[in-house]
Amino acid sequence: MFQIIPVNMNYNQRTLFYFFAGLYLFLIYTCRNHIFFGDMVQFASRHPHFFLENNFNTIFLPNSLDSGHPPLFGIYIAFTWLLFGKSLIVSHFAMLPFLIIIAYQVPKLLSRWLSGTKLIFASLLILVEPTLLAQSMLVSPDVVLMTLFITAINLYLDKKYFLLAFILIPLGLISLRGMMVLFAAFLSIVFSNLNSSSFINQLKQTILYFIPAVAIAFLWLYLHYQHTGWIGFHSDSPWASSFQKVSSFQMLKNALLFAWRLIDFGRITVLILAIIIFWKGQNIYKLNRSLIIAILVFILVFAMNTLFADGLVGHRYYLPIYFLVLLFVLKNSSTVFPKYQISIYFVIFSSFIIGSILVYPKKVAMGWDATPAHLPYYSLRSNAIDFLNEQNIPLASVAAGFPNLDSREILELNGDSSKFISYADSNSKYILYSNIFNFPDELIDQIEQIKPIYYQKSGGIFIGIYPLK
Repeated sequence: MFQIIPVNMNYNQRTLFYFFAGLYLFLIYTCRNHIFFGDMVQFASRHPHFFLENNFNTIFLPNSLDSGHPPLFGIYIAFTWLLFGKSLIVSHFAMLPFLIIIAYQVPKLLSRWLSGTKLIFASLLILVEPTLLAQSMLVSPDVVLMTLFITAINLYLDKKYFLLAFILIPLGLISLRGMMVLFAAFLSIVFSNLNSSSFINQLKQTILYFIPAVAIAFLWLYLHYQHTGWIGFHSDSPWASSFQKVSSFQMLKNALLFAWRLIDFGRITVLILAIIIFWKGQNIYKLNRSLIIAILVFILVFAMNTLFADGLVGHRYYLPIYFLVLLFVLKNSSTVFPKYQISIYFVIFSSFIIGSILVYPKKVAMGWDATPAHLPYYSLRSNAIDFLNEQNIPLASVAAGFPNLDSREILELNGDSSKFISYADSNSKYILYSNIFNFPDELIDQIEQIKPIYYQKSGGIFIGIYPLK
């Protein structure tokens, strides 16, 4: 049976694991009362609410909630509510088992090439990668995806193929993106073995341990199609616009956005180092053939999904690519920069810190759920609601934007059905405006001509309340 902490861990590895697990425990405790944020409102609250309210009598979501993903994560959160009570604290601590596994799997992976101080610093750099860190603060299926992905890499390298086949099953069921990771991982293994004299035997073996996950993923897609008549999206889906075909100009724009995601939030340093290591290092391709092939395959697979659709460019979508590129740099920096490896770590760490607090100008879209820079939002939102209550201003008269449009019960699990209304509603008397919200540029210009009755700022985040009538 798969063990999180094998008995053969040496003292240093065990100490490192406990240290990182303790950091994740502290992180979860710190974020325990944070409301659901971004797309996690959908996956971690609306979906679990549906399953709990319907006594788990179906695995299929209604079209209004169904974005095409297998509902495994929502069912998991709903079960934690059933067992421990429905609360934000329970929801956040439901992520702790996956984060603890990451705390073990990351050092285990890096210990294949690094040891001592280098292993500690390199492991820390992966855990504080801005988008992975931000997702670790949320109740997010992408944390589960990364847990399974990193675990699968270790099992593959350890040649534990039976356990690998087992881990690949939930990887293919956690989301449609998990299925993409499954596909990209299969292609990566096949292409890396392409020149092997035993390619056919290796291909048969690879197919064998991917078959259970692929079969179950296809079974889900088939059952979903039989139940709904569609796969991925449908014309009446709230997310249909994100899947629409795009023009050549939009494809070019998507390509630029994709490239931007790869360097955003301080990752530009990692990419530059990866390019330098590839060109300057001796035998780098030979020593990293499988890893380099995996990076290229993952980029191509995810790019194909990104370029031809209108709204599939979220930062968190590309977490496996960020991880693989950073792994390449950490694995090889000591070979190319033997005297400066600690300095390299410091440069990457500094870049991540700067990237984690960087906030773009108001009209430049940010992936807020992919950066720790969003953290002040929770207290700012709470303070603004307290002000509205003190002034006897009902939420139903105040407009707001995503991700603050659901009821307080959905966002806060507090039993309160009151909610803000959409900024498009003409009945609003006030508007709650924050740079977190997705507001059109013309609305931002209009709001900034109005004197707020309330305004507060913390870090790079602000919230104001403005009268409209």
